Amino acid sequence: MKKIIIASFLTLAFSGTISAQNKKKVDATPKKEVVVLTPEQAAQKDGLAISEFLGLDETLKTAFIGLFEMKHQVMQSSSETVESRREMSRIVGLKIEATIDSNLLEKLKANTALYNQLLSTDLIEVKN
Repeated sequence: MKKIIIASFLTLAFSGTISAQNKKKVDATPKKEVVVLTPEQAAQKDGLAISEFLGLDETLKTAFIGLFEMKHQVMQSSSETVESRREMSRIVGLKIEATIDSNLLEKLKANTALYNQLLSTDLIEVKN
């Protein structure tokens, strides 16, 4: 009788430790969801950003949205080369410089994060 009690006790003890070792470890790091915007959505976002930052009127905002839509179509195209993306970034920079006055341009260039976002310098080498 003692052997049966000891055997059942040992069985329960080992089954508890085995199940404790089989538990999955939970990864507590937060997951970031990447959302890919269409060229139209990305252009709206860029147009709104420059318009709010510089206080532009609706006409300039609409013009910039058209420019940024063209830029995002080139940047998101898998058939475009790195050189054509660089050229589009350069053209966008030149059109921004030609459209706004020097005070607003200095203010925009001071905000390097926004300026680089508008030129899409981070997207030039990403898509191949």
